[in-house]
Amino acid sequence: MIKSKSELEFENEFIEKLTTGTISLPEDQSGRVIKTRLWKYEPSIKTTDQLWQNFKSILEQHNSKSLDGPLSPAEFAQVRKQITDLNTPFQAGQFLYGMNGVSQIEVDMDDGRHVYLTVFDQSQIGAGDTVYQVVNQIQKPAILPGKPNRRFDVTLLINGLPIIQIELKKDTHDANEALNQMHQYITEAQYGDIFSTLQILVGMTPHNTKYMANTTADRFNKEFSFHWQRKNDSTIVRNWEEFTDTVLSIPAAHNLATNYMILDGTPNKEMLKVMRPYQVYATENAIQAIKNRDPDLLLNKLGFIWHTTGSGKTITSFKTAWQASNLPTVDKVVFVVDRKNLTRQTLENYRAYDPEYSNGDQDFSSIADTANTRELIKNLRSNSNDIVITSVQKLQRLVRKKNFTAPDKRILFIVDEAHRSTGGEVFREIQKKFKRSSWLGYTGTPLFDDSKGKLKTADIFGKCIHDYTIRNAIADHNVLGFNVDFKTTIEEETVRNKYLPDFYRRQNPDWTEEQIEEKINNITEDDIDDNLNASFYDNNPAHVKAVVADIFKNWRNRSVDGKYNAILTTHVGGNRPSIPMAMMYYDEFQRVNEENRKLGKPTLKVTVSFSMDSTNGENMLKTNQALSRVIDHYNKEFGTSFGLDSVEEYKNDVEDRLKKINREGEPLDLLIVVDQFLTGTDAPELNT
Repeated sequence: MIKSKSELEFENEFIEKLTTGTISLPEDQSGRVIKTRLWKYEPSIKTTDQLWQNFKSILEQHNSKSLDGPLSPAEFAQVRKQITDLNTPFQAGQFLYGMNGVSQIEVDMDDGRHVYLTVFDQSQIGAGDTVYQVVNQIQKPAILPGKPNRRFDVTLLINGLPIIQIELKKDTHDANEALNQMHQYITEAQYGDIFSTLQILVGMTPHNTKYMANTTADRFNKEFSFHWQRKNDSTIVRNWEEFTDTVLSIPAAHNLATNYMILDGTPNKEMLKVMRPYQVYATENAIQAIKNRDPDLLLNKLGFIWHTTGSGKTITSFKTAWQASNLPTVDKVVFVVDRKNLTRQTLENYRAYDPEYSNGDQDFSSIADTANTRELIKNLRSNSNDIVITSVQKLQRLVRKKNFTAPDKRILFIVDEAHRSTGGEVFREIQKKFKRSSWLGYTGTPLFDDSKGKLKTADIFGKCIHDYTIRNAIADHNVLGFNVDFKTTIEEETVRNKYLPDFYRRQNPDWTEEQIEEKINNITEDDIDDNLNASFYDNNPAHVKAVVADIFKNWRNRSVDGKYNAILTTHVGGNRPSIPMAMMYYDEFQRVNEENRKLGKPTLKVTVSFSMDSTNGENMLKTNQALSRVIDHYNKEFGTSFGLDSVEEYKNDVEDRLKKINREGEPLDLLIVVDQFLTGTDAPELNT
């Protein structure tokens, strides 16, 4: 019988692994041994006071040119206060990032000088005089009355500040127990003082390890703790030694705690996020492709990243854009979306993730908006390293302007939803117009053939440089699986007696009534749908009525008592978006709502989204009258005042209610769409 190691034995082995020898990284294709910088064990540091003294020595050493000697007690008190005043991990992340990746502390010196002392410099990850230390068994007296004293297992320090906290459990326990223990520490205010700077929490056993971003007690959720995965096949890394080599070695650990953290500054939801393994790998591959491109080529197709819908492409693309914008070989990054409402959504997300954007002050944002082609030209010609967000439609209009000459810059175009944005010759025009440009695509559903008249994704961008498919995501529990219900809306008897006879008469005018009857009598239930055109259901009042009735009947269960909302998309002829059918559904919802109000039954808040028609075609008047009627009803329901002169504002308000951003007003239960909002829309509480 093999004796299980004690937790202390495991801890000693773990520290030895961090601090001695060399490691062979799994990513190294050649299998060669890679020498790496190692963590230095500091066995004499056991208290927070000793941690402060250690940090003070490193700070003084790194800023010796600004200081005449050691910091006085009054001077260092200012340093301590700026760190202990960090109330949340999000604020700590902002502090560690600083400005342009350099974190500094302001100090009024005793001699009257005002100096800036550098704490962190992200350009020195794994390099320069960056100090990497490991400490263990730090004694933590109780902070809150009635709570016990604590002792932390292992802490990784970078330049003297606690950045990664690891709690260990022996192999008869689970990694979640270690995470629960750290949740307890958070509720007891133990991650304050010098531990305010913690960015990553790791729960480790010999056979299982999970990591997550540090957070506040009310937002602690183990659903956001992740296993690491191997790069070659996305299988989970469970062995502690492999996790240590892959994730906690230098510079990997420093990179994860800085370059692969997200400072999500969404108003009233500020939080720290850490990237998942596949997001890290995709970003690394993208940045490597950018670095490896040929500067002499007029057009560089860097490849595309295939990440399934719901897997967090926005975070991955942001990190790629952000890191690329700081490369000396990239003059400008342009992020291209395929429709206007995604421009707004991406701008909001990117600015929320921008570590230098705070309090809504656009002067401190590196993310540039493009309200029109004039703004787009101005941003493209600017010498700043701002990330420009625009739509493919604006780019199309720009390159077709007679007097437009593309700026002579090394522009990196990152294209979102690349499967939709890149069809036809227009996109070739854009690529040809911008000389010295590089192209990188992100998509959840790449096109692998050109049978639909669109260019294949690989033709536009080059080969796939990282993939994370729906199969991977469901297996990892990173996205939810699908629950598909098939419903019969027209009874079989009605189909046989009414619809099929008419169908066969139209399809086979030379058939006799006896032949039609024989055909219908011999058809099986499974064959009925196969023998009907999709148009059988098009603009069919009986079908529409049955669908709406089913939605009302099952709404409470599907929406979990109204917590979640839904989208209904309308097509006819199999694949053509249909405004008339959308209006049939809309009118039926309103009819049932009115009926339910009289009976005291629940109602649903429903609206429709489609574009105003300015084509001067046959259907223009009818389409715009329908849109006007929808908006008028929306105004009465939600107390708004939109019209046909503010359709975009109406759509923005609809999107906010769908996402439940507009907390002052009522959210939307169901949105009927006509070729809009179908992919790329980030509405976390939309589930049907």
